[in-house]
Amino acid sequence: MFIANNILRIAAALTLVAALAAPALAKEKAKPKAKSAEFDFKKTSAFIREMESRPDFPVATVIANDYVYTLLAMGEKIDTGRQNAIIVSTKLAQQKDGGFTPDKSSKSSSILYTDIALETLALLDAGNAIDRSKVKSFAASLKNADGGFGFSAEAKKSSLATTYYAVHVLKAVNGLDAVDRGKTLDYVKGFAKKEGGFGPEKGAGRPNARSTYMAAYILNALSALDAWTAKKAVDYLETTPYLDKKSKERPELDEQLYAIRALKEINAGNRVEKALALNFMKRLYIKVNGGFGPLEGYGSTPDSTTTALRILSEIGKVKGVPVQVAKR
Repeated sequence: MFIANNILRIAAALTLVAALAAPALAKEKAKPKAKSAEFDFKKTSAFIREMESRPDFPVATVIANDYVYTLLAMGEKIDTGRQNAIIVSTKLAQQKDGGFTPDKSSKSSSILYTDIALETLALLDAGNAIDRSKVKSFAASLKNADGGFGFSAEAKKSSLATTYYAVHVLKAVNGLDAVDRGKTLDYVKGFAKKEGGFGPEKGAGRPNARSTYMAAYILNALSALDAWTAKKAVDYLETTPYLDKKSKERPELDEQLYAIRALKEINAGNRVEKALALNFMKRLYIKVNGGFGPLEGYGSTPDSTTTALRILSEIGKVKGVPVQVAKR
């Protein structure tokens, strides 16, 4: 009888332990699995490094920039041999007029490729590898009577974008004294829209994030960005899919980058919707090769992958690098 009672006690105790342990075990089983990494940057690196196999690497001004920016943004190192190849290739792209070409086969300089080349050299800490005084002369030579700047000696018409590239380049080489401040400010302000922000054309038309950023940058560089213009720019950006969570507008990769940069340029960086930007990058990410597409449903390209890395840098998801270049 004594033994039987002990057996019953032990059985009851085990039942009690099991009952007490069950909730804890249930909680343990219910724990969510740790989230996998959002992006596989090892694959991204391999995707970008595919261009290393080309016998004519780095091939072109844009490709060299994509390669350098993307790898450095991910915190990777570029070996000395490839750094030297890129520096030499970029130097050879500088023409007698001081500007740079898209590749070695072209002899026509433009302000866009000059801007891109300067960033690439800056990223490699090789800004003094080229004649910077000639760069200033080239950019200044594109100045027009209306206060804007042209694209090249052949394409002389002013635009907001080419004026931005010129001011960006001139600031990089300490050449803002070449800008006719009053005329350039009047020219840029002509692109302002009544709803806020700036558009690519004067007069009627909608603003966009790219033009808003470019105009804000020029105004800031020339110490002329006022509080009202900044407020109106925020008013406009709040209507875009980069700030408005309920927007039905389809987001675009380049516009996402410019929206973030515009907000930072007008001292409203705290308004950046990082979650929206991150979710958009996730939708553009191609798991197969680690690249990013230019639009949802599109395959990856080196250029769109670089833009995505610029966005991830702006929102603190990758290391990033301190200088920036205008998007094409």
